[in-house]
Amino acid sequence: MLKLGVCKPEQFFAAPPKSWLPYVYYRLSRSRVSLDLLGRAAESPEAALFERLMPHVQLSNGVFRTTFRQRFRNLDPTVNAVLADNFPADAPLLIEDWAASACLTSAEWAGTLFNLFPRARFEASDWLLFLIAIENVSSGDIFVSEPEGQPLQYIRPPFVTRMEPPEPWVMPLNRLEYLRARSLWRRASHLWPLPGSWLDNPRWEDPYQGDGYTLRKLPLIHPEALALARNDARFSIRRQSIFEPAKKPAHVIRSMNILNRNYFPENQLAQGARSVVDSLQDGGIWILGRTTSEDPPVHDVTVFRKQSSGCVEAIERIGAGSEITAIALAVNR
Repeated sequence: MLKLGVCKPEQFFAAPPKSWLPYVYYRLSRSRVSLDLLGRAAESPEAALFERLMPHVQLSNGVFRTTFRQRFRNLDPTVNAVLADNFPADAPLLIEDWAASACLTSAEWAGTLFNLFPRARFEASDWLLFLIAIENVSSGDIFVSEPEGQPLQYIRPPFVTRMEPPEPWVMPLNRLEYLRARSLWRRASHLWPLPGSWLDNPRWEDPYQGDGYTLRKLPLIHPEALALARNDARFSIRRQSIFEPAKKPAHVIRSMNILNRNYFPENQLAQGARSVVDSLQDGGIWILGRTTSEDPPVHDVTVFRKQSSGCVEAIERIGAGSEITAIALAVNR
């Protein structure tokens, strides 16, 4: 068996081509799509390339990045009604969406909130907002890695080689390419740790030069969210771990599809809940929940309000409520 790779946008066929040669290439390459194409997607005003790339983004922990339009279309109106009951329309609210992934649902929610609260500021955040392309200046070969230095792919056309998970021995040529890539990665890995000033630089297009390599950020953010951040000063995107309190307390925090038992053990769920509660102002609102069905969308959500004691109280349940409601209620008790 042999796998090649999709290295150019024109090789990324939306459907099986009818001509025999492109069809053969499609069959050999469709499961090995270069994540370096994320750079092209970020430059394009069209979102189609980005949305087609997302199902191919598998992180080192095995999690796939997903994004769906109008994913919270039947959740946002209920949440907005709760916010309207708790805050005046002219309040200068700070609203945050944690673990926002591609930030598309953040941009959609912000659009509805700005109609209700024109003076609000909205911050979408995730710990992983981009991947990194590490290009060897001499050879032109490219690695794609996570910001902390976990390699995901090695790109040497016509091959796109998986680094995580590794290429299997049942494909001997691909496995040999993987072993070669692993050796080359050891030479590039000395670049880490990368400067925090570059990692946190909001200018995505600024490269970093280091010892024969050019490093570029490959945004995992939906082009529509990037466009909103460029065109509306009320909307911004930043790096934020759900396990670290925010630097400035917010009026509203949403944390959907992250704090659940499929992802974390009990002690980490408690740590994440504490980070959220500590990042809320007194009287602040926390929207916590999980999507249990995509089509039609079904969400189990609990809405909390922070009390002056530092604890939270549940003020609204949607569906069955959050599976970690008890953990949230126990914070700071």
